[in-house]
Amino acid sequence: MTTRPLARLALALPLIAVLPACGDGGTGGQRLTPAQVQGVYSVCSLKFAPTQTAFPVADLLATVVNPTPPAPKQPPSFTLSGQASAYQLIYTRRSDNFLQQLTGGVNYRTTQVSINLPDEDDSEIVRELLLPQALTFNFSDNPRVLSSAGSFTYSVRRSDYARAAGISEQGLADRISGTLTATFTTGTCP
Repeated sequence: MTTRPLARLALALPLIAVLPACGDGGTGGQRLTPAQVQGVYSVCSLKFAPTQTAFPVADLLATVVNPTPPAPKQPPSFTLSGQASAYQLIYTRRSDNFLQQLTGGVNYRTTQVSINLPDEDDSEIVRELLLPQALTFNFSDNPRVLSSAGSFTYSVRRSDYARAAGISEQGLADRISGTLTATFTTGTCP
């Protein structure tokens, strides 16, 4: 009887050794580190495009985020820590010039950075910026650029989308499906 648990353990050990290598999608490359991607990134673009093409794209830098807030407030930025797996998004709201701040955790892959965001029920910032619960960026260096990866479709509340797109809620479904595109850089925005 005692050999059976030992036999299972002997079979499981090789699998356990292989699992970390598969954690990045099986690419087998070296994961990015906080030190490689650290920095203060300018928010160059942030747009929500509904899957229903008759609806307008919500350009959040034109409707929600103030890209040139009054002094002493800083322009919108996305900061990645060099020591911890953490981010900080800071911006000034266009409607009232209040400073907004969102923080959370970061996951690193071979060429991508993924950030975790709070649920829309727990965060006014997530709702007004029409953010998903997780956002993955492709990373490139010199200058450092984070650009949204893929076209993950998710839905947002009708009222949040209408406010961000600058349109009436009338005739819209309760939820609006779409994708978010974003570009952040440590260099100059194009």
